[in-house]
Amino acid sequence: MCLVAWPAITHAGQSDQVEVQRSLWADPTGEARFEDVMQQPFQPAPAILSRGYKAGATWMKVIVPPSAEASLWVTVQPLYLDEIQLYSRRREADGRWGDWSMRRTGDRFPFHSRELPTLNYSMTLDTSSTESTVFYVRLTSTSTHALYVTVRTQNSALEFEGRTLLWLGVYLGVVLVLIWMSTLRLIITRDLLWALNLAFQIGTLILTLFYLGIVAKYLMPDAPQGVDAWMSTVVCGHLFVGLIYYTVFVKHFGAPRWAVVLYACCTLAFPVQLMWIWHGQEQARLAVSLNSNLLLLSTVLGSVVAFVFKIQDQRLRWMIRTLYWTQTLYLMFFVLPLLGVTPMTVWHLYPALLINLLASISQHLVLTRRDQLDIEAKRRLQSEVAATQLTLRAKQEQLAASASFLSMLLHELKNPLASIRIAVLNLLRQTPPHTPEQLKRFDHIQAAVEGMDKVLDRCRQVDKFESGGWSVKLAEFDAVAIVVEMIALHTDGRRVKLTAPPSLPVRLDEQGFQIVIANLLDNALGYSPAGSTVSLELQANVQEEAPGRRLQLRICNKVGKAGAPDPKRLFEKYYRAEGAHQRTGSGLGLYLVKSLVELRGGTISHTVSPQHDGGDLVIFEVCLPCD
Repeated sequence: MCLVAWPAITHAGQSDQVEVQRSLWADPTGEARFEDVMQQPFQPAPAILSRGYKAGATWMKVIVPPSAEASLWVTVQPLYLDEIQLYSRRREADGRWGDWSMRRTGDRFPFHSRELPTLNYSMTLDTSSTESTVFYVRLTSTSTHALYVTVRTQNSALEFEGRTLLWLGVYLGVVLVLIWMSTLRLIITRDLLWALNLAFQIGTLILTLFYLGIVAKYLMPDAPQGVDAWMSTVVCGHLFVGLIYYTVFVKHFGAPRWAVVLYACCTLAFPVQLMWIWHGQEQARLAVSLNSNLLLLSTVLGSVVAFVFKIQDQRLRWMIRTLYWTQTLYLMFFVLPLLGVTPMTVWHLYPALLINLLASISQHLVLTRRDQLDIEAKRRLQSEVAATQLTLRAKQEQLAASASFLSMLLHELKNPLASIRIAVLNLLRQTPPHTPEQLKRFDHIQAAVEGMDKVLDRCRQVDKFESGGWSVKLAEFDAVAIVVEMIALHTDGRRVKLTAPPSLPVRLDEQGFQIVIANLLDNALGYSPAGSTVSLELQANVQEEAPGRRLQLRICNKVGKAGAPDPKRLFEKYYRAEGAHQRTGSGLGLYLVKSLVELRGGTISHTVSPQHDGGDLVIFEVCLPCD
């Protein structure tokens, strides 16, 4: 807001200016003597001159018409010029012109050495009421050779100085408000982009104080070499912070990797610029010129990258695009005159002020919109989480009810099975003796009851495991003794050939180990050919890739009538091979074995090995940490 008015205020003061004639001559070597310069053919020059980043010196010849004022003030802008030499003549007491004298000013010289203590470079000029007054201005600078020389009355110059200070205060007030708002955002969000945005705005504040001479007048008035090098350092450092900000900015919004890398590469110029600035005038000119080119390059790059940002919110997407497009158009309009490509106007004297304020406000709006979207997304997520928790709680209650029903059902089924088992035993005790056919039927009934009993036990065990009610209780025991006992308890255990050491002390969950052995034995004996041998090997060893002992269990059986299972689905819950349905089962045994083994941090594998007799051998291998 204030910067839109700034050039207008400056221009308003032009009504108090003295109309003068300006002409130009460029000295590419910067070594021409004043006596020789006066003989050079000066060319007509615009009111505001810009030659870009040139070496050498720029000379301006100014002719002031006769004036009733005995003394006028010469004001030179902008305030970031390095060295300005004013060649003029004093009027003697008798009214005649004296010899030519030279006075110097600029940001390379201490403020206290200035002829007049004003922010703008100002010097007095003796005039004549009967003839024109001629003076020369010589400019050398590491920054752009922009030169705006005006002649004013003393009162007009002081009023212009006051208006400058007034609008400077308004501008700094806006910047300080943005800094305060960014600080609050940073405290609340702890976000890197807000931190960089705050650093950029603080840099804008410092740069403004340098640009408009506040540092030279109030902070470094006695600097032996002026504020020239510091001014160049702040200009380059401000762009460096801006490039870091935009590197993080484009990465945050999903820009391609090449764009992030290009922004990051631009930041590498800053150390080189610092070296140039503090090692001589010519190198400093290269540093400042490179800064302008990097600024233009990074802004044009941003206007291209803005099209590929991954932003779903349409308003935010257009805010970012508008930010980049506006900066690009602005720089095309303001930087090109600084490079000496297009004519310069009063708007171009302090171009960084308006673009910095524009960028600060735009970035603040963009980040605020982003934060607003994040808050809305967080609220939606919280609502979804609450709804999910309600659904989960309902599911848990449903599962609890199902588990309770299943537990009750399993318990109720146990009673009829027990009654059937007792009834069969009572029938067997009756006389006369039963026929072989009747005994065979009784055996089938007993086997069916036992099979149903095992199915119910596995269902109960799986339900307990999946509901989180399974507790691992580690204990010291002899694994060989447990395996021998499990083989002896099995009705078909005589077919098992055990290979194991006499004793094998381990530390495991004994109940889980028993269930693993029982299910593997039942699976091998149940699905192998009748009368075939099932081999079981048990040993403990130490593996190099893992600390501690490992219990190795290997059980092998030939493939029976049910055929080999599908290796991809073998350990799935409820899976049974096509040929296995002729035998009572639940499809839970191997699923439970795998779950218990992995719960203890072990592994289980399954392979089918072809044999010489044409059959296949099914092999299960279990590895359990047993220390």
